Amino acid sequence: MSSRQAPRDLPPDVLAQRYGRRPRRTGRRWYRSPVRLGAAIVGAVLVIAYGVWVSVAQSSGAAYQEISHTIVDDRTAEIRFSVTREPGTAVRCQVHALDDGSSEVGLLQVDVPASNERDVQESVQVRTTSRAVTVGVESCSTVE
Repeated sequence: MSSRQAPRDLPPDVLAQRYGRRPRRTGRRWYRSPVRLGAAIVGAVLVIAYGVWVSVAQSSGAAYQEISHTIVDDRTAEIRFSVTREPGTAVRCQVHALDDGSSEVGLLQVDVPASNERDVQESVQVRTTSRAVTVGVESCSTVE
């Protein structure tokens, strides 16, 4: 079994003769143009500023964590969750119960009053229209 190898005595321009040469760039590079360089810098600054704004906006608010839930009966579900917020801030949370087809069968707004505590635990019962299989916190937002 033999392998085929290219001969070593090929002229250095054999590939250029076969495939042609790349055209030489005669114009200035994009980053050497003051207008294009300035536009690139402004664009980069705007993208970074937007990223900082989004991260700060999302970090200021209430956070929640579900601890446990129980299906009490065909018309009631119970959930226990904790809310983390700045002390002295009131929060409103949306709690929803879902059936086995992922349809919403219960919805409750839970108002967490302002207090000096940063973390608060809540336990609520959600009335349902049919038997739920799960219940969870959909969202929490500060109340002004």
